[in-house]
Amino acid sequence: MIAGPGAAYICNECLQLCNEIMNDPTPFSARALELASRPPVVIAAPSALEGNAGVAPQVAQPQRTITLEIEQKQNGMTLILHQLLYFQDAFELEYLWIRPPFTAGFAFVPRIIFFIKDNLGAQWMGERGGMLLARPDLASGPTNAVYQGSARFRPLPSPEARTLTIRAVDPLGQFDEPMPSPWQFEVTLA
Repeated sequence: MIAGPGAAYICNECLQLCNEIMNDPTPFSARALELASRPPVVIAAPSALEGNAGVAPQVAQPQRTITLEIEQKQNGMTLILHQLLYFQDAFELEYLWIRPPFTAGFAFVPRIIFFIKDNLGAQWMGERGGMLLARPDLASGPTNAVYQGSARFRPLPSPEARTLTIRAVDPLGQFDEPMPSPWQFEVTLA
């Protein structure tokens, strides 16, 4: 595996294929067109966990888990917030994104963008080092695709915080006319 920016990784086999296509003297070779016609698969992988060289890293266990299981539908897509996981210095939001399949030619699928605010005024934007995996095993048919994702935020909410307002947007929605409203969820932390 070769590490790219953020949590992007590419295997040696795919890198070799890309180099062959880039060095192909024919601009629209059969190989390049075949690659462009493939649907996207795994979009991003989790960033490498810290650990000693040669030692398998240990996956941190959450100190607290809040099960959410709330969903909203919008513009033919569904966003399901599954869990909030509290770790020692960060919290993670796990979700499922159900949407129509992406058309052929997509090289990647953008992750959901989050804006979170607690009742005390603290804010978290974007997402840091999460993952997004295609889950064809969860799709109920050819008219939808399912992506399982997580987004990590730092620092933890204050222990005095009682609610989180979570807003989420599909980054590709900015190209729609009219631009869709963000999903909005209210989560109780008590």
